[in-house]
Amino acid sequence: MTARNGTIGRGEIVARLIAAIPANYLLTSAATACIARLLWRGMGVDPANASVAATLISFALFAILALVAFGARSVVRLWLWLAGSGLTLGITLWFSLSAGARI
Repeated sequence: MTARNGTIGRGEIVARLIAAIPANYLLTSAATACIARLLWRGMGVDPANASVAATLISFALFAILALVAFGARSVVRLWLWLAGSGLTLGITLWFSLSAGARI
């Protein structure tokens, strides 16, 4: 928001839309894979149930992240948070896949 008149620019809206849909999808898919592997390897849930449970969690996660994309005060902070989270989840998933079998 600009301090002058309280309006939101088109660039900020586009940045939030991109964060809310495609970036959110990428982040949610990485989180879903990590959750499924955590349930399978870490908690001993069988692979099929781990995949289903992670997928169910992903629906709520996607909705929450979409709301956060439009509720965040700063677009820059939002994108830094998305990039940091995506990088962390990607590295975690990469190490997890390199250490063991796939689901």
